[in-house]
Amino acid sequence: MKIAVIGAKGLPSRISGLEVYVDNVCAGMAKDFEITVFGRKRYCDEIVKRYKGIRIVHIPSVNTKHLDAISYSFFAAIAAVFGGYDIFWYQALGPAVTAFIPKLFGKKILSTVHGLDWKREKFGKLASYVLKKGEKAIAKYADGIIVLNESDAGYFLKTWNRRADVIYNGVKTARFAAANNITEKYGLKTGEYFLFLSRLVPEKNVHCLIQAFQALDTDKKLIIAGKGVHTSLYENEVKKMARNSGNIQFTGYVEGALLEELYSNAYAYILPSTIEGQSIGLLEAMSYGLPCIVSDIPENAGVIRDAGISFALNDMGALRDVLQYAIDHPVELKAMGVKARELALKEHDWKKTIRSTKEVIERCI
Repeated sequence: MKIAVIGAKGLPSRISGLEVYVDNVCAGMAKDFEITVFGRKRYCDEIVKRYKGIRIVHIPSVNTKHLDAISYSFFAAIAAVFGGYDIFWYQALGPAVTAFIPKLFGKKILSTVHGLDWKREKFGKLASYVLKKGEKAIAKYADGIIVLNESDAGYFLKTWNRRADVIYNGVKTARFAAANNITEKYGLKTGEYFLFLSRLVPEKNVHCLIQAFQALDTDKKLIIAGKGVHTSLYENEVKKMARNSGNIQFTGYVEGALLEELYSNAYAYILPSTIEGQSIGLLEAMSYGLPCIVSDIPENAGVIRDAGISFALNDMGALRDVLQYAIDHPVELKAMGVKARELALKEHDWKKTIRSTKEVIERCI
């Protein structure tokens, strides 16, 4: 059974949680299916034709904010149709606007929805319109729909009368590391910093975090790790906001040993986002035993439950208050971290994710 995966930016890559999802789930099913990931060269850490048993095909696209994803998904759908693939597995809403193409040829269609992307603040009216068309195409054409949280499952049932399978993201066992590279490169020591690690895009609410942190009187630092994707204006804006704050540092994109050390030695992890599917960064932070401070959207609060602290969305004052609470209550924070690690390892296992995904594929077949 040949499966074409359309929607990931490429492999190998950690540019977003979607790529981490595709990496882990596809590699886990590579012995059972012939899987090809259609990606774009500029997003890949290295250019390879095979990766963990997965075939990689690089597709051209028009590299602009509005045309990149849609042009790529169109070319990928055409290539996959003539490549003789049996199942077209769309990742996210946008690429699914081309789902009518394989459907015309009688192909099976599977979709994993990584959040209701038309809610994301970085998209304008035209992009949001296209994303909603992608959502409609999923509801109309998909033989199987996977969502990452119960909220999105309820949305598809209420809006489109379509049942979706809720399959959580997974997380690998943490690899703890001493603060060596981060001390040398950024001057960071264990327990001295809060960590934000995600893409620098408006819906991650970094601007609200910076404002809240600047209102604190603390010796702790705020480390903002990540970069933007077609959001250079926003990235420049938040860096400008923090330029006079000596205890706020931007690291850019991190991976490997630096990533492990940042997770291993942080005081707490912060995710103030306005929309998520299910954050891989949040799950990874929990697996490292970090107490997590998150916005109270269902996609975040439903993950941490009572193993962290949530605050009212977009409320800078509320975020400032919970950050101050975290600083003043280290013992309580440590207990939350222990509980967070237990929860992540119990509820978010890639093997369970892969097994459940295979069941959905078999139903599609």
